[in-house]
Amino acid sequence: MRTQFNTKWQLRSTLLAAVFAFTLAVGCTSSESNTPSKATTDSKPTVADEIVPPTNPDGFSGAIGNVVKFSAKEVEITANDKPLLIKLTDSLHIFSPSPSSLANVKSSAYIGVVSKKQTDQPDQAVQVLILPEELRGLNEGSFMLPADKDAESGGRMTNGSASDIANSAPSRMSNGSVSEADTTSLTLQFQGHSRTVSVPPNTPVVEYKVSGRKPVPGEKIFVLVKKGDHDSLVGSKIVFF
Repeated sequence: MRTQFNTKWQLRSTLLAAVFAFTLAVGCTSSESNTPSKATTDSKPTVADEIVPPTNPDGFSGAIGNVVKFSAKEVEITANDKPLLIKLTDSLHIFSPSPSSLANVKSSAYIGVVSKKQTDQPDQAVQVLILPEELRGLNEGSFMLPADKDAESGGRMTNGSASDIANSAPSRMSNGSVSEADTTSLTLQFQGHSRTVSVPPNTPVVEYKVSGRKPVPGEKIFVLVKKGDHDSLVGSKIVFF
C-alpha cells in the first residue's frame, strides 16, 4: 500500500513539475513571448496536433528549482545547477495542492488538464489541475510536454478557459478557464483556439489554494518572478508541487 501511494505521489509531482516548468525559463525576460495573445473573432479552431506556444502575464516569467534557504524577504533556489536569489514581496502568496474533484471546477475557473492521445478518440485526461484566479494566464496555450524517463510520451499540455462539456478527444494537458465541467469532457479556450479533452471517471483532480506552508531546504518549488531594479528578480507567488 505504501509503495502504491509513493508511486502515485511521484507521478503527480512529475506532472505538476511539467505543468509549471516546461515553458518557463529560469530568470525573467519581459518580451512579446510572455505577453498573452488576444483572441479574435476570426481565429481558426485548433487542429488535432496544432501547437499553440504558451504565454504568461505581461512581464512575468518563472523559476523552478530546489530550495537552498528561505526567509520572509528572499528565497534562494538551485536552478539548472546554479544558485538563484529571488527577492520576495510583502504580498507573497504560497500555493499548495490538495486532492479535489471535478465538482469543484466552477464556471470560468482557470484549470490545467494533463492528457494522453488516444487512437481515433479525443485526448484523455490523466490529471486535472484547478488553479486559483491569481495564476490565471499561466502558460496559456497548447503544447507537447517532454517525455518522462519512465514514459514513452509526455503527452500534451493546454492552458485556457473551459467553455463547454462534450465527449472527449485524444490526450493532452490543458490549463485554462473552465465554463463547464463534468465527468465526461472539458472544452478549453486559449488564445482564440479551443480543445476538448475526455475526463474518464476517477481521473485525479488537484486544487491549488493559498497556504501557510513555508518552503524548506531541498523542496522543489516554482516562483513566478518579474525583473526588478539592477536586474534583480522579484517573486510574488510560490507554488509547491
